[in-house]
Amino acid sequence: MSPAMQRLLTCLLVTIFSVSAYPSSLSSSIMSNLRSLPSTAPLIIGYASNANSGKVDRAIVDGANIIIWSFIHLHITDDSKCTIKTSLDLVEIKRIREKYKHVVHLAAFGGWNGPHPPTFSNGSSLSGEKWCEVFMKFNEESDGLFDGIDWDYEGNDNLDAPTAKFTLETLDIMADFTTEAKSQGLIVSMAPAESYLDASVDPDSIDATFSLRLDLPPRAWTSPEDRDMIKGFSHAGRQCYAYVIAKAGVESFDFISIQLYEGYAPYVYEVTRAGKNPVDTIMERVDGFLGGYVVKGMPLTSSPEYEVKIPPSKLVIGIANKWADGIKFCKIDPKTLKDAYDRTKNKYGGGFLGIMFWTINEEGDDAKSRMTHALKKEFQDLHPGDFGDNEL
Repeated sequence: MSPAMQRLLTCLLVTIFSVSAYPSSLSSSIMSNLRSLPSTAPLIIGYASNANSGKVDRAIVDGANIIIWSFIHLHITDDSKCTIKTSLDLVEIKRIREKYKHVVHLAAFGGWNGPHPPTFSNGSSLSGEKWCEVFMKFNEESDGLFDGIDWDYEGNDNLDAPTAKFTLETLDIMADFTTEAKSQGLIVSMAPAESYLDASVDPDSIDATFSLRLDLPPRAWTSPEDRDMIKGFSHAGRQCYAYVIAKAGVESFDFISIQLYEGYAPYVYEVTRAGKNPVDTIMERVDGFLGGYVVKGMPLTSSPEYEVKIPPSKLVIGIANKWADGIKFCKIDPKTLKDAYDRTKNKYGGGFLGIMFWTINEEGDDAKSRMTHALKKEFQDLHPGDFGDNEL
């Protein structure tokens, strides 16, 4: 098959890999190809779906050292084969991977309006461990493109859709997949919307209580004026990702990125409506995660309460780039992040692990409109050799 035909098939056909007989671990050649997290901090993490625009190459040159590809999906075919489904251009991702040897590549599950783990016709599904084996087979047949996975399951615009809430089975799959993936040497991360893992809540309020719902009104926007402003928006969750951490163990995650850019998140309310200092507001989150906060009402066999505690070595601050409007979706400038990083380092002996942003697809052509370039400018004094060493 010619290279042109191979690319055409990769781009136009959904990529599907079956769960048919295969070993439950990666081959030694694939294992040796897996990359570890960069050792320098802060990490610069960008989501991307378009491998062909040149923007991913540009972001890497600017300083991004982890690319999370969005998205891949767990899938069951009509004839009950368990598969991985994606429309990502795997040929182009391979080119990027081979060109920039220092960059880590993860595959993200989920996305807004994205499917949650599927079930068979009788309502059952594979365990998380078995779904991990499906992914490992997919990754092996893709020449080990991905060094690990990222959980990004979210809600749905349609509040009547099945994915407008989680099921406990979905969260169990995420947790069990995570522990199996870690045992196989894969990197595992998660990117909860702020309401899905909210460290800034009043510990005595219902906001510190677990829920499977993803159709809740945003907790901070309570006044009549606030409610009028958000116009019936009701797409928040409540501490749902805490269950996954509790079951898998925080040690099973290489990093956890908190999406401060969630629509009408508590963060954007506090900064834009309440007029709080953005660095102080980020530090409230950092202090909450590092000091720990208790989530109640957890469906755990051990205890209904669980303390969420994330060390700075695993905590990532998630932001938006130029697409954010600063009203529904927060805008956070790199100087604010650098100040918060420095304050974290001074207070705890080390800064948070990194900064994640959505999305490389929205990066501009000029340096001033590229988040990666702006982050490089703010953080390059920490380790200048890690930024901009490569050419397009």
